[in-house]
Amino acid sequence: MFEHLKGRVPKYIDEDKMRQSAVMIALIKKDGVYHVLFEVRASHLKHQPGEICLPGGIREPGETAMENAVRETTEELLISPSQIEVIAQLDTLINVANIKLDVFLCELHDYGMTYSKEEVEEIFTVPLNFFLYTKPEVYQNEVKTIPPDDFPFDRIPGGKNYPWRSAHRDIYFYYYKDKVIWGMTAYILQHSASLFLDSSTKKE
Repeated sequence: MFEHLKGRVPKYIDEDKMRQSAVMIALIKKDGVYHVLFEVRASHLKHQPGEICLPGGIREPGETAMENAVRETTEELLISPSQIEVIAQLDTLINVANIKLDVFLCELHDYGMTYSKEEVEEIFTVPLNFFLYTKPEVYQNEVKTIPPDDFPFDRIPGGKNYPWRSAHRDIYFYYYKDKVIWGMTAYILQHSASLFLDSSTKKE
């Protein structure tokens, strides 16, 4: 009865209902020093115009997470897949909007700072060391469960007085020159920086 479960690779519960997406922490070398590439989303976009983000976007049917990240990066930066050296897949973020965000690290080669004006207002870079050794500001958002008016309160203990738990989500802010990097982008950078530091520590 349970033979088909042996060797099964676990998934997130309700993963099929999540919006699948991927981003790329894209590194370029300037004078032998790694910099992280950021985009400012075009002002005419429907979602998050003017926001600072990493290259990436929503997955298309049949794509793997890596294919998703590479495709979005090529489209937004007007480069070919051969210019992207994928180094590793990093940790996955699931946010409160039920978006599953796969994160990849890569190095860009022979990149001429091009970008698609249909999606991107501008690009800029920040030295990787800034994220390794700068602590972001952190604020806590409270996330609450708010049942709809037609929720069957009569079927649960306590009814409308049921003690729903709330959660707290850290919101990070980095300030680099005139740029404010915050939200999911800052969340990913602060976590990934800890992975880079752990790696360098182990090599010592």
